[in-house]
Amino acid sequence: MIGLYAIVLRAPAGAVGAKGESLRAIDCGEFFALAGDPPAPLSVDALRAHEAAIRRIADATEACLPARFGATSQSDQSLQSELAGRAAELIEALQLVRGREQMTLRVFLARGHEGAADAAAIMSPTLAGSGTRYLEERRRAGKFPELDPLRAVLSTVVRAERVERHSEPGLLASVYHLIDKGAAREYARLADTVKLESLRVLVSGPWPAWSFAPEVAP
Repeated sequence: MIGLYAIVLRAPAGAVGAKGESLRAIDCGEFFALAGDPPAPLSVDALRAHEAAIRRIADATEACLPARFGATSQSDQSLQSELAGRAAELIEALQLVRGREQMTLRVFLARGHEGAADAAAIMSPTLAGSGTRYLEERRRAGKFPELDPLRAVLSTVVRAERVERHSEPGLLASVYHLIDKGAAREYARLADTVKLESLRVLVSGPWPAWSFAPEVAP
């Protein structure tokens, strides 16, 4: 059993895993898989060690697709076989993240606007209208148009976006932005210039491009 850390365009020299082990670069044709020891049992410390290893890899290579904690395969050969059928998808993702890193926006409902969240939560297809109107409402909800003023300001530095809706009280969504490496300070500065009436946004990063990496190896 081996543990998978990342898919990279070029393998960095001296890459080290969560347990301090030297990582192997498994040649998959147009990219490499970085693998090491099987993951430790799930714990806060194990997660932090894995994240630290991913960050080292991302800092040392131009294009890194991080693997989630616990990604494993039976052997180098089985991993090569598993990835071969997804080569086109992985190469496309590597080109997207090449020379880039991730910023994250946590979007909360601002104080005094809780009623809007309750209304959205109970909205049904009947209330929103049927057919085309309902589908349009769902499409707009997925894109979170309330953030458009912020998107407009950040457009000079953002290269790609992913939106993840949440159902936790107060937390509406996480928005993941791909930016060029080195642009994090400018991104944070620009984000700080925009105030949204009904939303509160927290900025974090830069991170490896976790949200732009396809899931690989169970």
